[in-house]
Amino acid sequence: MTGQQVSPYVGAAAVVTADDVAAYYEGATFYSPADGNASKASLIDWVASLIDDTGPVVLHRPAALPADALSAAICVIGSGSALADLPPSGDEFSGAVRELEQHVGGRMGAVYPLAAATVSAMAPLAAAADLGVPLLDCDGMGRTFALVHHTAMHLGGISTGPLVMRGATGESVLIEAPDPARADALARPSVEVLGGWAAFAGYPGPIGALTRAALPGTVSRLINVGRLLMEPGEADVVVGRLSAITGTRRIGRGRIVELEHLSRPTDFTVPAHPSSVIIDESGGAILRLELRSEVVAVFSDGALTAAAPDLVCLFDVDRGRLSPLDSLQPGDLVDVLVTPADGVWYSPEALAMVGPASHGIPLDHPRKR
Repeated sequence: MTGQQVSPYVGAAAVVTADDVAAYYEGATFYSPADGNASKASLIDWVASLIDDTGPVVLHRPAALPADALSAAICVIGSGSALADLPPSGDEFSGAVRELEQHVGGRMGAVYPLAAATVSAMAPLAAAADLGVPLLDCDGMGRTFALVHHTAMHLGGISTGPLVMRGATGESVLIEAPDPARADALARPSVEVLGGWAAFAGYPGPIGALTRAALPGTVSRLINVGRLLMEPGEADVVVGRLSAITGTRRIGRGRIVELEHLSRPTDFTVPAHPSSVIIDESGGAILRLELRSEVVAVFSDGALTAAAPDLVCLFDVDRGRLSPLDSLQPGDLVDVLVTPADGVWYSPEALAMVGPASHGIPLDHPRKR
């Protein structure tokens, strides 16, 4: 800690207002540092305007609602850049929920994020406002992973489908597949046909099941982290604040000396664009970050020091802000930050699904040594 004043943790929010949307987005960016901010301003304006019209969105823990009421997980599936090129018209997410309701034969009493991170965190907020239902303070990932069944719900035995994807042109696709990996494989080509991104609604089921299977408190956490990141402060101050409420630690500070875009085999199940970032750490070590759809491993002088499901992000020391991976440049002075994922992700079953081996790095996770 730095000895400077640390922002207080404000606790779970009871409602999400239009004034909270910017902080909500900022927190969501922290938990998905691979994504850029191409659609940031328009998404914040859109969701804030929607909440201005409908009123604040009520936020509940799953245990606060009837256990037999139905809920659905919402996200954006597909490309963030496609979303920036083809912005939502407004009813894609609520429309996907309504179609899912028709298929399962019941109304959804609440919605929640499939992933409380990046634009996928904005989608259920918009859907809850449009539908007039509560937003659940939980999600399935606590960050973001690449595939729709990489969730705590899946690990807890909750079915991914049926699922609905609705595109910006009003077209939709319903998928029913017993094998969740097969459902994801069917969904990806459909997303391309729908315009590169689609509103996703899936995991229909009783809210009571989420009390044991979903990750609690992750929506209100976004607002808290976002407020923290929006406060001015030197890098050491910001990292100290993050450490206090998220467990973030800095594993190195140095200048980026090389960006490598490689053509490695990509025959793993996770979509990937392999590349590497080399950092000359001020302490003398060489840090090598291995990238797929996120930073999946950090080597320090050849030794694996952090790996997925750890959340690895870079903080631009000179500019005092997070650095999306698509903005990195040689010469940037960055802090390499590692935040632990929820404990559920370090079980043997979860590590087999999202750990380093799933990204083609056949090494034990540092936490398992």
